[in-house]
Amino acid sequence: MDSESTPVSLTAVPTVVSTPLVAPSPNISTANRSELEKTNTHIAKRSISKNDEKELDSNADDTESLDSNSSKKDVSPRYPRNTSRSVTMQTLLQEGVLEPGHAVLSIDYLGQKYCGDLLTTGKILWENSQFASPSSWATHIKKKVNPSKKSGCGWNSVKYKGKKLDKLKSNWVRKNNPSLFTGLSPASNVDDDYANQTQNTYVDNRMMRKILRFAELKQHTNTDPKTMVEYECFNENAGKPQPFTVMVSTSVLLMIDFHCHLTTNEVVGYLGGKYDPVKKCLYLMQTFPCRCKLGDHDNAGNIEQEIANNLMMRGLSRVGWYHSHPTSAALPTLRDIDVQYELQATTNAHPAIGFICAPFDMRDMTRSESAYSAFWVIYPHEHSQDAVSFGMPMKLMYTECPEQTIHPDLLNEMRLLIEFYKHQPDLIIFNKLWNGVMTYLDKIKLCMQRKLSKDQSGAQLMQFVHDLLTSVSPPPAPLAPPAIS
Repeated sequence: MDSESTPVSLTAVPTVVSTPLVAPSPNISTANRSELEKTNTHIAKRSISKNDEKELDSNADDTESLDSNSSKKDVSPRYPRNTSRSVTMQTLLQEGVLEPGHAVLSIDYLGQKYCGDLLTTGKILWENSQFASPSSWATHIKKKVNPSKKSGCGWNSVKYKGKKLDKLKSNWVRKNNPSLFTGLSPASNVDDDYANQTQNTYVDNRMMRKILRFAELKQHTNTDPKTMVEYECFNENAGKPQPFTVMVSTSVLLMIDFHCHLTTNEVVGYLGGKYDPVKKCLYLMQTFPCRCKLGDHDNAGNIEQEIANNLMMRGLSRVGWYHSHPTSAALPTLRDIDVQYELQATTNAHPAIGFICAPFDMRDMTRSESAYSAFWVIYPHEHSQDAVSFGMPMKLMYTECPEQTIHPDLLNEMRLLIEFYKHQPDLIIFNKLWNGVMTYLDKIKLCMQRKLSKDQSGAQLMQFVHDLLTSVSPPPAPLAPPAIS
């Protein structure tokens, strides 16, 4: 919750915080006028008694900063704390994260800004209509501008006093239950028209995204979240070295390549590994693909919980995530930067990084291998005069670590992915030609083969991949009979 800093003497002096009351519109209905009156009464009471509340609940701040194993941890029964999905606007109002008020909520969409009032009930008032949730309000706004919109991705789209609601919510959930996958979940918190970029069975959609340098972001307002941002680089000679080294096993790269080549749409997954704080080295050891469609809000939570259990069983930590840009560059979008920053904020014990794979980058059609990049985000200081509202994506250098054997988990994950994608409409048809020079099957095998040793295990994996992919490809068309002269 935002608060103004006021100089005070050492003597305890009651402070009255002034919060603007909600001004009713002249055309407002009787029902909505009643809601506004309740909101104004609530604001007045909070302003007068804020100092008393702090004394009565003096342990609140300490409780939030206690270790998760502390017996003093807040276990208020007013709301369930099992998932971030159970957190509502009313929850955040009760906890003091939000305060009701006039025009404290806003949506920036296609160059326009829309402001709404937050009521004491947690509902949103805009143009004499009440909305039960950020999603319903965002969807209404976006459909009004673009009737083809199916959803508004509300928590990510709506801001409270300039700060995104999803960040405020995830910060609160993280303090109260840090063990959960919270915040901008890579698999679930995606807008409809971002998740389903193509529905073709082969890549013919040359989706060229706008690319900006980080310094240019200050000149752009209401920037499209799909805008890509060029990396900034660490420079040891300039006194800005990479803060940790990154070691990536070949099985991780093999699994990412395999997953990203299966579909024309974006895919996402998590990276498991370990961190050595003495050597300051992050080891990426295993890949955990999300077997759900990007933006699948119904199934993403279950898949992520399954991945969390698998990480725990293997004694690994969640050290990052990966996703694909099927036909674009291996550069992060503004949304990717937000997701990565949230992951870093929820992972305090060790670094966590983002990985991007571009299997069919249309900017360079001569490239047969996938383009990779690893990144980390530095967020600008909130009070810096030159700060922009986006984190700075920093390119990470990494070292590949060859493995001599093929782990059974790798083969099993490949089978499970094929089972998931074989009935999906965006599955690649592997016997079709890519770029007119090789089939999609040949391309994925080429990308993977270059990461393998040339011993028998490498040949066996290639045969395994070949058999898997041909099992879901339609048989080639029969040859036309020769013409009779």
